[in-house]
Parts: sequence; C-alpha cells; structure tokens
Amino acid sequence: MNNNWEVCPRDETNGRWATLYATLNPGGDIVISRFTHEAMGRPEAYLLMFDRTNSVIGLRGAKASLDKNAYPARSRGRHGGRVIRGFRLCSEFGIWVNETVKFPRAKIDGDGVLILDLRQIQTAARQRM
Repeated sequence: MNNNWEVCPRDETNGRWATLYATLNPGGDIVISRFTHEAMGRPEAYLLMFDRTNSVIGLRGAKASLDKNAYPARSRGRHGGRVIRGFRLCSEFGIWVNETVKFPRAKIDGDGVLILDLRQIQTAARQRM
C-alpha cells in the first residue's frame, strides 16, 4: 500500500479564538471571547440593541456609570471571555433559542457595533466523535 500523505498546516492565529466569537444561550446570556471583547475596545459594559426588521442583535461598548441602559460585561472563565446577561433583551424582543447557539458571521460594523445575525446561527454544541 502506497500512502499519499499530505501535511496539515498549523494555524498560527490560534484558530477560532483569534476571530470574533459570540454565543447566546436559552437563558439570554451572551458570551463573547477575549478576542471579541478586545476588538470592541474592552468596554466595562454593553448596550444591547435589536433590529426587528433584520433579526440582528447589536452590542455597543458603553460605560456603566454614564449609560443607565448599559449591561455589565462580567468576567467569564479563565481565558478572558465576558458574559452579558441579556435575558431582558430576549424577553423584550421575543428572542428565543432552544439551545446555545453561536454566530459564525459575527462582525463589527463601522460604528463599532458587534453584529449578531439571528438568521445565521449554528448550534454551539460540541460534536461527539
């Protein structure tokens, strides 16, 4: 038997943790990676916004002391991720998910808003082998 080996290149960018990453769970918690939080400028809090027409959640960095509608970005895990408690956002705008979902096409627009499109979600469950 002749093997035709191909070498798998190593990803020098640390894979998925070096891109924008956000999830939403059924309880309304929005979890973002350290990379995402840093790309947003490391705000202490976020304004949670919703575009009904396009089914898009928006997060804009804010100062909790200056904006009464800002939700704190609490530390999540030991790798610098953040959690924003968004139950009120979900109940106010009728956003419901049955399982934790991720936003594979998350992006930051020209106004500094993290765009999370609910029309393009994927399950965040780990695949078992």
